[in-house]
Amino acid sequence: MTEKTIYLVGNPNCGKTTLFNHLTGLRQKTGNFSGVTVEQKSGLIIDTNQPINIIDLPGTYGIGGKTEDKKITFEILLSRKPNSQILYVLDALNLERGLQFLLQVLDMGAPVSVVITMKDVLEKKNISIDIARLKSELGVNIQLINAKSGEGIEELKSFLSSESNFNTPGRKWNWETREEKHLSQLKTDLNITDTKSEFFLIQSLKFISNDPSQKDERYLNSFPPESKQWLLQNFKATDHSFHYQEEILRKSFYIKQLLAKALNFSNNPTQQVTSKIDSMVLHPFWGFVVFFSLMAFLFQLLFSWAELPMKMIEDGIRLIQDTISLQMPDGLLKSLLLDGVLGGVGSIVVFVPQIALLFIFLGLLEESGYLARASFLMDKTMGRFGLSGKSFIPLLSSAACAVPAIMGTRTIENKSDRFTTIMISPLIMCSARYPVYILIVGTVFNVPPLFGFFNIQGLVLFGMFVLGMVTSLIMGLIFRRTVFKEDSSYFILELPRYMTPSFRSIFVSVYQKVMAFLQSAGQIILYISIILWFLSVFPVKYQNDVWETSSIESSYIGQTGKFIEPALAPMGFDWKIGISMLTSFAAREVMVSTMAVLYGFGGDEENETLREQLRKEKKPDGSPRWSPLTGISLLVFFAFASQCMSTLATVRKETQSILWPMVQFTYMTSLAIFSSTLIYQVGKLLGFS
Repeated sequence: MTEKTIYLVGNPNCGKTTLFNHLTGLRQKTGNFSGVTVEQKSGLIIDTNQPINIIDLPGTYGIGGKTEDKKITFEILLSRKPNSQILYVLDALNLERGLQFLLQVLDMGAPVSVVITMKDVLEKKNISIDIARLKSELGVNIQLINAKSGEGIEELKSFLSSESNFNTPGRKWNWETREEKHLSQLKTDLNITDTKSEFFLIQSLKFISNDPSQKDERYLNSFPPESKQWLLQNFKATDHSFHYQEEILRKSFYIKQLLAKALNFSNNPTQQVTSKIDSMVLHPFWGFVVFFSLMAFLFQLLFSWAELPMKMIEDGIRLIQDTISLQMPDGLLKSLLLDGVLGGVGSIVVFVPQIALLFIFLGLLEESGYLARASFLMDKTMGRFGLSGKSFIPLLSSAACAVPAIMGTRTIENKSDRFTTIMISPLIMCSARYPVYILIVGTVFNVPPLFGFFNIQGLVLFGMFVLGMVTSLIMGLIFRRTVFKEDSSYFILELPRYMTPSFRSIFVSVYQKVMAFLQSAGQIILYISIILWFLSVFPVKYQNDVWETSSIESSYIGQTGKFIEPALAPMGFDWKIGISMLTSFAAREVMVSTMAVLYGFGGDEENETLREQLRKEKKPDGSPRWSPLTGISLLVFFAFASQCMSTLATVRKETQSILWPMVQFTYMTSLAIFSSTLIYQVGKLLGFS
């Protein structure tokens, strides 16, 4: 049985992603649209009469635009296959804005069905919609659902399986009387009877009218040469004009008349509550207090709430290691499994609870509507550093991962703003740094909570977040003053309403991100851990029927580390730290597995944790190798160094140049070495060790 394709279309923040997750569950895959780097999310609905492939198109407010994600939405709608259909997602509380885009989709002649989300919010706000009137006026089928709770989803799945539920009503609005009559005459003369051809004719008339929004000649060129020539001569002989601004105005008149018939409002007491909350979170002083308090609270949670599941994972890994140790005979294979595979990969799996907590927290901020307000709040501050609020959400998204954050800069139309944001995004503390930071902070700041409840480790982690944010803004200012000197664009943002987050949607998102982290990082860590294990035990000797491995100092990796150690001394690092720094240039989190492999040899206790081993490490003079000064120096190095091949590859793809990833790697690594050396040397002069 062949599957059919339905494109999910709508404005940003209309509930489209939540609906997509409900329809497809975990049957999703992520890739790129053909020929471009815009992410494509697709999923299957299999519990219907025939499999349905749902493709979630990038959210946009209208057809066209300069950004790549808007272009791909338009191109797919324009060149879709004849058997594909459109499910348009309409936000019940932003009908006027959503209907503007819907009318554009109808103009293109696509078979459309409409689903209105936020049913629960309508009820809370005492707003009722006359669905029957909307259906009659628009000529399309309409379903009202609650995407957050899943109410109406099963009925919608059955609804989507029927071809007859998708209609092609054509254009619903009219131009001014003179232009509309002229358009009708042209359609008659050119024998145009279908909606798509009419759409091409209108776009051609905009092009001939020199409309600044329509510079694409392909619509006019789609007509036969004689029709094209006749159209040009006929139109120039008149004083008619077709412009996008006039189109938007005429559509607005139509929409207002439609909504006046279909909407009924009652008193809305929640609006006062929303205004009071906004007066706090958007306040020029208290707004920043709220934002940084939320961030500080997050980092406290990362240590306090994740402690128990981390300990359970550590105990599970120990149990597996003990079982293998008892069941397998001594030898190289046993050493490989215990110290290479489980020691390396297991050291990263331990940090999954904290990474999951980070994704959950960011998901709550986004779905609640706060993240957009934080972006608006930061606009003025970022303006002082040559950026706009458009750059804030990609920067904050870097707290999860710099790769999607850099891809998210496609929504920034100003090239200077976009390139600057790309160049500074990796300075924000990302999830790959968390295992490194948590290991270092947990090792050197092993002290009781401040005042009995403030976790010092959480405060240090919050300080690293602030350091990354401040440094990124400073570097942004430098780039804007030296390289990218074009004026910043204006920042216009419609604040979304406050919403109760959809925990199902957050769960699906967190699950996907954690699995992506384990799959991408896990493969790299597994390969590097095996290589490190080999370098850590070889050369070997076979004597008395037993393989005798080298000590860590005399192994290949020990010899390499000793060779580079003098260059690392000014930063306070020994050869083991140096090896972990080198391997982490593939991916930052590899540092933890490297330390686990290196310190897995010669430990005093077979089952002690990596942090306990690091605390026991001594310098030749008997002082702790991992002192607070060494820890801070290493934290700063990892805060600034460019240690992610995936990020550099993404920068190369997004900038279409090898120059900018080279510049990014050079400035970030130089900044890391300089800052780390400065901190350690100044600390020594002040008497710290």
